[in-house]
Amino acid sequence: MPIAPYDIYTQSELTPAMFPERMLKASLPVAANLHMVKGTVVGICTANAANDVQTLSQASSTGGTFSITFGFGTVYTTAPIPYNATAAQVQAALQALPNIGSGNVICTGGALGSAGVACTFGGSLANQPQPTFAINEAGLVGSGANVSVTHTTLGVANGAMEPYVSSNTDGSQTPVGLLAVEVATDTQGNVTYGPLPIGNGFGAVRHVAPIAISGYFQTGDLTGLDSNAVSKLGRLIDGTTSAGVLCVTGA
Repeated sequence: MPIAPYDIYTQSELTPAMFPERMLKASLPVAANLHMVKGTVVGICTANAANDVQTLSQASSTGGTFSITFGFGTVYTTAPIPYNATAAQVQAALQALPNIGSGNVICTGGALGSAGVACTFGGSLANQPQPTFAINEAGLVGSGANVSVTHTTLGVANGAMEPYVSSNTDGSQTPVGLLAVEVATDTQGNVTYGPLPIGNGFGAVRHVAPIAISGYFQTGDLTGLDSNAVSKLGRLIDGTTSAGVLCVTGA
C-alpha cells in the first residue's frame, strides 16, 4: 500500500491555558502576502474586495504566436494567440480554458504591439487572487520578440482573514478568533504553515488556516489583543491583556 502524502510541521499550535477539551477551531482563508504568528488576533476582511487584473504587453514581434498557461495546481494552456491579437482574441483564448470559462475574464485595450491588453477576472473568479499568467513565447517571430505580463491589481477576496486592528475599516476591526498556527501566504493567498510562503510538504497547497474560536488562553501568548478585542471575543478571567487568561466564547 502506498504511503499517503503528509506535511511536516515542526512548530507547535497555540496551547490552551486550561481545559484543552474546550478549545474549538474553525478554518478560514487567509489574505495574500501575510505572515502571522500563532496567537494573532484575527478579523475577516469584508470591504476590500477587488477583481484580479493582469495586463499583457507585446514588443518587437513581427509575426508568429504565443500562448498563456494559467492555473494554481492543475494548469491549462491556451491555443496559439496571434502576436498582434485584439482584446477579443485574447479573451476568447482565455475563456476557452477549463479553469476560466465563459464570462469569467474580460479583456480590453490592445491590439498587442500598439497597446496593452488588460485582462480583468470576474464572474465566478471575481474578488479573489489569481495566479499570474505564464507566457510561452517560442512561437513569436522577430529579434527580441516577447510578450510580458504585469499583475496590475492583485485580487482580494472578501471572507479572508487578516490581523485584527481596532482602527481598521475593512471588517478586520471585529475580531473573530485566534490564529492557531504560524502561517505565511504568497501573492495568491496560498497558505504555508511556518514563517515563509515556500509551500508545504509534497507540493501540498492550503487555502485555509485554523483559528481558535473558543477556549482559555494565556494573554501573553497572543498578538494584537486589546480591551476592545477582549470584549468582542469573550472576557478576561484573570489579569490583564498582557499577562492574564482570556476566555474566548466564540461567535
